[in-house]
Amino acid sequence: MKRRIAIVLLTLGTIGGYAAGFASLRCHSQHKRQAFEQHVAKVCVDAARDATK
Repeated sequence: MKRRIAIVLLTLGTIGGYAAGFASLRCHSQHKRQAFEQHVAKVCVDAARDATK
């Protein structure tokens, strides 16, 4: 009986750990994408300002 409880708890911990890891990766990828879009926008604005000089 104790062994089954331990197996269930370890299984739940493993599943929870993977779920937290994937959620973290998703959050970080959104942040990276947003930072890249801001960088591209800044480069475009700078290029447009340089073109008008």
